[in-house]
Amino acid sequence: MVVKRLRNSTESLLRKPSKVFGTPLILEKDDKKSGVIAWGGLAFGIIAYDIYAIKSKKIETLTRAFWRHTENKLTGSIFTGVWLGLTFHLLIEKLIRKNFSEGRYYE
Repeated sequence: MVVKRLRNSTESLLRKPSKVFGTPLILEKDDKKSGVIAWGGLAFGIIAYDIYAIKSKKIETLTRAFWRHTENKLTGSIFTGVWLGLTFHLLIEKLIRKNFSEGRYYE
């Protein structure tokens, strides 16, 4: 990300979407640490939380919280928007970037 220094503050300049989606999508494993550990930790945390919620009956499960919040129009829109944003980021963005980097959208 480009950082431009101004007089008294730092401003991040966001790149244009065409430049982000147009960069090559490289999915080969490099020398960076794998994100699988973080995904495993996230899954473990969610499962542990839900098991504790079910066994203790002191807190609600994540599923019940999601269902309850989506019943309300305002909070339902927020939760659904966050979920759709995550789905877009994890599933659809890959397809778009792959097609952009292969030049399919430039024709």
